[in-house]
Amino acid sequence: MKKCALLVFSVAAMAIAVGCSKDETTSKDSGLAGVNVAVGEKKAAFSKLFVLNEGNFQKNNSTLDFFRFSDGNYVSDAFGSMNPAVVQGLGDTGNDLVLHEGKLWVVMNASGAVHVLDAKNEILLKTIHIPDPRYIAFDKAYAYVSSYAGAVYGGEETVGRVYRISLSTYSVDGTIEVGCQPEGIAVSGDKLCVANSGGYNPVHDDTISVIDLATFKVTGTIKVASNLHFLKADSEGNLWVSTYGESTWTQDADGNWNQSMSEPMGLYKWSGTLYVVKDVHVSCMTVCDDGYVYSIGNAAEMSGGYDNTLYKIPIKGGTVIPTSLSKTDAARVGNPYGILVNPKNGDIYIADADYTGPGKVWCFTKDLKYKWSAVAGMLPAHMVLR
Repeated sequence: MKKCALLVFSVAAMAIAVGCSKDETTSKDSGLAGVNVAVGEKKAAFSKLFVLNEGNFQKNNSTLDFFRFSDGNYVSDAFGSMNPAVVQGLGDTGNDLVLHEGKLWVVMNASGAVHVLDAKNEILLKTIHIPDPRYIAFDKAYAYVSSYAGAVYGGEETVGRVYRISLSTYSVDGTIEVGCQPEGIAVSGDKLCVANSGGYNPVHDDTISVIDLATFKVTGTIKVASNLHFLKADSEGNLWVSTYGESTWTQDADGNWNQSMSEPMGLYKWSGTLYVVKDVHVSCMTVCDDGYVYSIGNAAEMSGGYDNTLYKIPIKGGTVIPTSLSKTDAARVGNPYGILVNPKNGDIYIADADYTGPGKVWCFTKDLKYKWSAVAGMLPAHMVLR
């Protein structure tokens, strides 16, 4: 009886194993081989690292790539391969990428579109048209998109908006005015918060608009600092908001544009009161489930120097840990344009923008030891793990 039971169990186990293998090999994007850049990880906590390449403004060359952990292959332009009937591809200027309940949401700024993809195979499910969309956030029933709402270049002040998208119908069912040229957006408790930049105006905006989710109305503002950019919420309900900083651009006799910083890119924490995270520069940032905020910025920006530094900031308070990339394997990174941290093993992914040609995606250990790199598309910027 024991042998029979064991045999039945073994056959059942084999059937399950074959079924799992079949599911993996018959995935609709399994035929996208890509380029092998690393040793595969069969027991990796995630299946893919998605990379949204922003592309050049008005060049319509945004693409979506992914790194497949099981075989170590990097697949370029997965969206284009899986959606050949979509003639224009993703569109123009990818500005945000978020995974929510098995769907990839891709925010395309210049195209005025938000794409919803099946995260299993990158197939387009729906496109929602929104003017000048910037960033996206979610609660259980809705997606919320910050929008410049037809921003005017050249200094004319325009009021931004937030668009509310029903997750059941994939359609816009509400919109509300916020500050000028809103950027980052985040849900914290029963509130939706939006960072206003006023980036095209001579005098920048310096506020976070606070929206009550139940009524979808602005109930207050939080004054922070000039020219806000990223906005993230952590697991403790805190808000982390960065600034672009303040700079002046001048043109020399040879026609070259030179930037002079008057205020550095900064980072602030809001937990009922505003706290300045001192001496942290933010070119890109992420909030990780490991209890830290990570950012990369040029620590020498105010003196005209160049010292890309990784900052590890404890969510619950404590000492900020800065590490100069020049003293690590990450010194190979030229222009950090995006960052993501694997909460399971601490690996750090850095998107490296070349600006004139294809960029790269780098993977380092938590100690900034090199693991792998891959050639990406134009201006890789936004990443998410699935």
